[in-house]
Amino acid sequence: MLVTKHTMKHTMKHTGKKSVLARSGITITEVCVALAAGAVVLSATTTVLATRRGGGDAPFKLAVLAQAHACYAADWNERQWSALPYDVGQFNNPCATYPACVPQQLLGFDTNNAMWGFYLGSGSCAPFGYPGSCANWPNYVPLDFTAARGAFRGPNVVGFREYVSQRFYAPEWYAEDDPGYGVASTHFDAPYEFTFSFQLNNYRESSFCLSPAALFNPGVFRARADGGYQSPTQFADSMRTPSVTQCTHPSLKTRMCEYGWFRNAPAEGLSFTAGLASAPYTLFFDGSVASVRMSDAQAQDFSVYDQSPTDDGLWTRETPYQKDGWNPLGDRIDGQASGFHILTRDGILGRDLLTRESNGGGK
Repeated sequence: MLVTKHTMKHTMKHTGKKSVLARSGITITEVCVALAAGAVVLSATTTVLATRRGGGDAPFKLAVLAQAHACYAADWNERQWSALPYDVGQFNNPCATYPACVPQQLLGFDTNNAMWGFYLGSGSCAPFGYPGSCANWPNYVPLDFTAARGAFRGPNVVGFREYVSQRFYAPEWYAEDDPGYGVASTHFDAPYEFTFSFQLNNYRESSFCLSPAALFNPGVFRARADGGYQSPTQFADSMRTPSVTQCTHPSLKTRMCEYGWFRNAPAEGLSFTAGLASAPYTLFFDGSVASVRMSDAQAQDFSVYDQSPTDDGLWTRETPYQKDGWNPLGDRIDGQASGFHILTRDGILGRDLLTRESNGGGK
């Protein structure tokens, strides 16, 4: 995916602070930054114990991100972070036809004071002279089924990351067990927010991804009993991201998940749904963190599916991926078919597990 660079010469300016709702005194955000810093200190003192259990530092970094989500919601009327205006779904081919230029997805300043981003230099954004094109649109929607990408893979872009760090490459976004951690860590102490080089191959996405199902309107992943899946491109209210308070099963609906299979994997580069033995650390909407075995997730999904007269499991099988579930890398090693975390039926109203009793990462 092309990342373009643009030196900012017009009205857009990044200050690292919110440009609206300015107020005097200490802000919720400032309190949250302090709390997050405390969580980082806590994680530093407990990482050794986690490593002995084979979990690395991921549980503690997800705990920091849980605090960031809570603080974002406190600042923005219980909203979840979203890369798009809520009414985008009302427009056919919205990148080209949406009547306003959507906020550009920014990655950060480099040492030359140039801002990097996945720019949309076309449609309503063309008059602003941005580089890029609608080819970057899959990075804005929660999940683009054709490109098998989405904003769910970029929680550390400008907009949400300020609740964690001012930098794209900050340790909180990367699990030490992630094979990509070595490359990401070369940026941690560098004097820039973001940089990119094709020659150095030095771009690494966060170890943790959001749940795209929770970012879409719940009507996108409707149960078959309620009418079934609705394509986001044909559902006018599809991009109306639900609030956190709409979550019906907060201890069973996933919010963030390690994207890769990092521990005891038979090979590197596998996604978290590649095999039944995979057990990614996962953040739930109630703020708790647990390691979820994919074998347990699949068994619980099957138990719902087998008892449903309309073939409704815990994740929807009517998306363009159908019964194959989430497997964009084609790396499934044991026949597993799962939409855990990615394709949750009913979105934020649904659940990814029936129970966490059998999983080894806690309840």
